[in-house]
Amino acid sequence: MTLLEKLMRPRIIGFGTLAITSLAIASFWQADAASSNLEQRDDGTYLETVVKSFEECSQLCEADKGTCRGAQSEQPDITKPLIICRLNNGFGANPLFPSVPPTPLDVNIAVADLNTYRRANGLKPVSLNAKLSKASQVHAEDLAKHGIISHTGTDGSGHGDRVQRQGYYFSIAAENVATGQKSWEKVFKAWQDSPGHNENLLRADVTEFGIALVYEPKTAYQTYWAMVVAAPFEDGPQMNYSAPISQNIAKSH
Repeated sequence: MTLLEKLMRPRIIGFGTLAITSLAIASFWQADAASSNLEQRDDGTYLETVVKSFEECSQLCEADKGTCRGAQSEQPDITKPLIICRLNNGFGANPLFPSVPPTPLDVNIAVADLNTYRRANGLKPVSLNAKLSKASQVHAEDLAKHGIISHTGTDGSGHGDRVQRQGYYFSIAAENVATGQKSWEKVFKAWQDSPGHNENLLRADVTEFGIALVYEPKTAYQTYWAMVVAAPFEDGPQMNYSAPISQNIAKSH
């Protein structure tokens, strides 16, 4: 353990302050900083830099939110306006910001909540459809594998393509996608609060829906949600191209 490490314990996780008055510490840290081994620390820190305020450290993390899960900031010398800022991706053997698994998706609760919401808005209930859930699962897995959020699959598919691949031929289909929410309650509320997503939840022309959640802790978003609401094309395996196909995305904030 270096002299700096001994002097700087305990460490503050998050956007806090570690006030140490010894003037010698800053110079020790500066000499050590260039050669610090971030991999040896193995706590998810991928960038260590000096900033002038805790707010600046927070802004750096926000600007790199595709990778940064949190930041650790320390002020070794309260007489100097220099802050050590460490951006952290939450990975490693001893992560400072460990991943928290989402609450498992209970489809029965999802069905009940969605239909309660629809009835409160004067709409007929929808039923869960296995093919629509499979189309949602395929897309959520694709997003999780690549750590992205999009309605377009990495193979170029749209949600209409993915629904038809499951043998479901529709007259109307709409999709909601979301990332980052750790429970059905949170993603459902996020969709309700977003006009475009809410429009899909409250479509009067749909009769069925499917939903899926995929958890991939090694990605920045971690949770990937996909929902498809639709109505089947009763007369055979043909799409009604005059019907609108809508899609919406939501991110956790």
